[in-house]
Amino acid sequence: MTSICCLLPGIAGCWTKRGCQRKVPTPGKNQKRYGFGAVNAVTGAVTRLIRERKKSERFCALGEAIVEACCPGERWEGTKVALVVDNFIIHRSKATSKLLERYADRLEVCELPTYALQLNVIELLWKHLRRKVTHNCLFESVAALVAAVEQFFAELDNQPATVLSVIGCAE
Repeated sequence: MTSICCLLPGIAGCWTKRGCQRKVPTPGKNQKRYGFGAVNAVTGAVTRLIRERKKSERFCALGEAIVEACCPGERWEGTKVALVVDNFIIHRSKATSKLLERYADRLEVCELPTYALQLNVIELLWKHLRRKVTHNCLFESVAALVAAVEQFFAELDNQPATVLSVIGCAE
């Protein structure tokens, strides 16, 4: 559920004029931000948070946002939301366990096998984000990088069909 957005740009193949090599500048010191996200594989809605550190509290904040978006209210009697998680340690922390106990009537945790990134659809969206926003591009600051990431997701909020296509759930 986490992705790294680095000030140090990712380098990807691209077209250039024959005989010219594209040069991508890099910062003196790298800075990172972490994305916590979930994608609804039915509607294409994306819930995400961009934070400075990977901590259980940030993952729990994502869990709260998922509940608020998908199954709000004091009591829930509808279908449970399948929360697919990988083997990252914060997905099994005490704080996460408490959150999952509190919302056991709403959230059903599905753990992926180790090293099965292709099964975690949010990873496909993170890859798409990096390809469209961060590869071969140097941002002047980490704030500019976060702003570009937020702009990307703001545009995707209005394009659920694109999200579903990227994660392989398009009709």
